[in-house]
Amino acid sequence: MNRLLAPGLILLSLLLDAFADQVPFAIVYGPKGAFNIAAPAGWVIDNTAGESNGLPCVLFRKGQTWQNAEPMMYAKIANTSQEDAEAFAKTAIEEMKKERGDYEVKRVATGKTKGGQPYFINEYSPSEKYPRIERVAYVQMPKAIAYIVFSCDGEKALRKHQRALTELLETLMAMDVKAEDRG
Repeated sequence: MNRLLAPGLILLSLLLDAFADQVPFAIVYGPKGAFNIAAPAGWVIDNTAGESNGLPCVLFRKGQTWQNAEPMMYAKIANTSQEDAEAFAKTAIEEMKKERGDYEVKRVATGKTKGGQPYFINEYSPSEKYPRIERVAYVQMPKAIAYIVFSCDGEKALRKHQRALTELLETLMAMDVKAEDRG
């Protein structure tokens, strides 16, 4: 029995190390706010896989990786220069049109998070320069804006998995952040 226990513990240790950065929930910090979220059913949160892209919190379906995820999500706090979600979304749309060319934007949902923060979701069509379809949730927090990007290669994947974004928003709670908390 001991001969089987040692290799089993080594294998378990290796598996835990491989998935150590994948967690069921996360706290996303920014200079003016923070929020916590939980992974939707069938998804994981990874707090290191998106670091090279400046993404502190990425989400993908269980059994996938950030590199091959379809669909994928990431969550961030917006820049510190704006505290109004509508104004931030308007600026983001203008900036994206410069990079991606023309595309359609439509408001597809509004609501409140678990913590009572109002949000809206815009859908961004693919363009010639950027072939992915995306939905972005903009969450108005007390002194900051949280945003979650849900990105897919096509409309079929979007329709199949779009509920995950709403599930994530149903767990989101804003948190107060003081400068001394950020060390």
